[in-house]
Amino acid sequence: MLSFYNIFLIFFFKIIAPFLSIFSKEIKVWRTEQKKIKNFSLKYNADPTIWFHCSSAGEYEQVKQIINYFEKKKIKLIITFFSVNTYLQFKNKIKHPCSLFPLDTKKNINHFIEKFNIKRIFVAKNEIWPNLIYISDKKSIPIFQLGAKINESKINNILYGKIYANILKKINLIFVQDEGSKKILKKKNIYSLVSGDPRVDQVLNYKEKKFKDLLIEKFIDNEKVFIAGSTDLNDLKILINSINNNYNYKWIIVPHENSKKEIKEISKKININWCLYSKPKNLTKAKILIIDKVGILKYIYKYANIVYVGGGFSKGIHNCLEPAVFGKPLIFGSNYYNFPEAIYFIKSKVAFSIKDKTEFEKLLSNEKIDFERVRKNSNKFFEIHKGASEKITSVIEKYIN
Repeated sequence: MLSFYNIFLIFFFKIIAPFLSIFSKEIKVWRTEQKKIKNFSLKYNADPTIWFHCSSAGEYEQVKQIINYFEKKKIKLIITFFSVNTYLQFKNKIKHPCSLFPLDTKKNINHFIEKFNIKRIFVAKNEIWPNLIYISDKKSIPIFQLGAKINESKINNILYGKIYANILKKINLIFVQDEGSKKILKKKNIYSLVSGDPRVDQVLNYKEKKFKDLLIEKFIDNEKVFIAGSTDLNDLKILINSINNNYNYKWIIVPHENSKKEIKEISKKININWCLYSKPKNLTKAKILIIDKVGILKYIYKYANIVYVGGGFSKGIHNCLEPAVFGKPLIFGSNYYNFPEAIYFIKSKVAFSIKDKTEFEKLLSNEKIDFERVRKNSNKFFEIHKGASEKITSVIEKYIN
């Protein structure tokens, strides 16, 4: 089966990807950067290195406290990303060598491990790369999965479930978020430890940081604020009528992709005064502020009275921990069931799920939200779930000495 996987990877890179890159800028950049990885590795000396791999920005945030732990020990790190957009966002901001994840062939993974003298590998959350795992096992390089959430239907799949389970067995230790994931793995004789979600620690860390944005405070001008964070165009269909007609709030919109194309699509549907964060010419007259700056959403949630978390009408809601840490009521779409924290927030009346535009408008107009209850239950959640990063680092301590 692994042979077919390797053949497919080569076929995809040499035949399919060049064709797709004609239509996709992201794939075009991915191919270009893949070709640079070999030369990139030659820039760095062969000191023993720990490799962190994160799929995208969310996974990077999840393990950031664990990365900080190794930084304090002055251990050399390299960080890779699967997402092209995340790689481009972070490559000049991270103080460690940073690369796209190399195409998962035996040759590429062997080269990467040897050139960087990799001694430990940490993979954030749920990404599984067969050759990375098989080669690390063969070379006796400890590999760990951090903050995993195991999907029972995936591990029991008739076609590939057994292969998936066998790959997981070659990982030295899997830190899972909850008891449910541990039970699923135990049925397959796979050992794991329940650590909780290390994202919680990072979110708490961000909350403690002093942040003040004079431009946003000038826009708010002591009025109530509704923040729509990480929204896509499916979310816009739900929100746009209220954005244009609900004058009880000033609206701050933070698009998920934050591309010029996405901002243009949003602006075409707005029929009242608005302005762009980077060009605040009509700031005092505007009822809507569109944020076109990356990296500040997690801080500006503190300015909200109510928050809408995007993605619930697409692949799944985005990070709802970031607004919840400030004790804000949350609203999101119906695709939230793969996110344990979202389920908790729904049950504890911190969050409210809506199925369509009508439900959203009804919720907003009635606004029967117990804000004090939201704050107390949010605080309770973070008090219960903090400390995952410390649990993980205390266990892996013995592997780095």
